[in-house]
Amino acid sequence: MYKKIFIPVDNSKYSDYSSDLGVSIAEKFDSELIGGHVYAASLHHKRFREMESGLPEKYREENELKKQREFHNTLIGKGLRMISDSYLDSLEKKSKESKVPFKRNIMEGKNYIELVKDIKSKDYDLVIIGVLGLGEVNGNLIGSVCERVVRRINTDVLIVKNDKPLEGRVIVTVDGSEQSFRAVDMASGLAAKYDLEIELLSVFDPHYHRVAFDGIARVLSGEMGEVFKSEEQEKLHEDVIDKGLEKIYDGHLEIALNKVRDLGHDAETTLLEGKPYNEILKYARKARPSLLVLGRTGIHAINGLDIGSSTENILRYAKCNVLITKSGKSAEINPFYEKEENIKIEQPVNRTVKAGEISWDDDAKSLISRAPAFVRPMVVSEVENYARAKGSSEITREIVEKVKAKWADSMNYS
Repeated sequence: MYKKIFIPVDNSKYSDYSSDLGVSIAEKFDSELIGGHVYAASLHHKRFREMESGLPEKYREENELKKQREFHNTLIGKGLRMISDSYLDSLEKKSKESKVPFKRNIMEGKNYIELVKDIKSKDYDLVIIGVLGLGEVNGNLIGSVCERVVRRINTDVLIVKNDKPLEGRVIVTVDGSEQSFRAVDMASGLAAKYDLEIELLSVFDPHYHRVAFDGIARVLSGEMGEVFKSEEQEKLHEDVIDKGLEKIYDGHLEIALNKVRDLGHDAETTLLEGKPYNEILKYARKARPSLLVLGRTGIHAINGLDIGSSTENILRYAKCNVLITKSGKSAEINPFYEKEENIKIEQPVNRTVKAGEISWDDDAKSLISRAPAFVRPMVVSEVENYARAKGSSEITREIVEKVKAKWADSMNYS
């Protein structure tokens, strides 16, 4: 699963945590470990020249300045290289003790820029990076290098926040996207090596639509305002959106659980209601897993998105170590400049259709396609439930019309 693991080090405590975890994972997966460090000799050269005007008079003569520059450049270049090597000595020693193949990768330049260039140009399977570095101060949630690297790469990345080993429980967040199901695969692979307990966690948010519709009702007047405050609208929320969302996310958990079982494991499932990132953070604080695994982007991602909003918040605020799995989407496309037809929206992974399940005829499909996109999955679920209750195995236009009639004012898609 992880054959080449890259760990940037900087001699901080989080770097040490990353090294220990990286050696452990490499040992379990028979991986090659690459330790990296970036030193900034060119920055020091530039700063030295900027400070030359403040040198004592005897050092400002041109020949003396030239000699001092050469001496400084040699001292800084060799010195920083030696420091980089010393940072990697510790990781190499740990690797040798665990019989893990090890290579050094020392770079010169701006730290995050060189790290991103290197990661993008190499075939690393996993990057392990400390959430903070030597510049840590009280109140810091994430260091600038960690944040900039995580946002700019599309490789599985493990953000290390503590020295807790991989043990006990691992929580995987599931939202029906391709990325979240890949997170399930990665968590299952780790669980097999570390004998971890897997918990699948999904969160649906029915409250957003209520808030949005209440806001619309306040700004609209007269008859249109009454439509958004009508009993039919309330029934739409209760029977279609609220219950429909719950069923959809319960279905995502079912798919994820089947994937885990197909891989020879078992898992607990938990379904919560609320703002996804907030509920995940609250739940993780109580459950205290050794690892939280999630996709880089979620179900509503488009090409060009570097990281999803829920993932970004969890990366910043989670107390446990976080594994973000890579996205199948292109990070090179900027959605603000891309043609509309090239921007693809993530679609949920469909469950396998079983024999005897309900089918839709073409007229019914055409009619249901006119329902607003945000509510369409819930409407489909409600129509299918109605058909099952009536003993029908095929959904026709007539059945859709009958269900539509129940919410004539709030489901206007004729």
